[in-house]
Amino acid sequence: MEAVTVGDLVQAAGHAGPWTVLEVRHGMALLEHADGHRLSRRTTTLTVVRKAEPGRPAAPAVDDSGEAPTLFD
Repeated sequence: MEAVTVGDLVQAAGHAGPWTVLEVRHGMALLEHADGHRLSRRTTTLTVVRKAEPGRPAAPAVDDSGEAPTLFD
């Protein structure tokens, strides 16, 4: 079985996918679907669809340009 790592695309049993792995800790993975939904599943229940590319961020970069609305806008 392949080890699940941050940035991998995985299939979670019983859930339409694929899901992106955001975090792996204590045998659990935090997953995010393209539509923004998140869920946690045991890594042993996941099937790796595509491994993360080295050097590529797992999640979209945050826009620090200051033009995005904030809580105080």
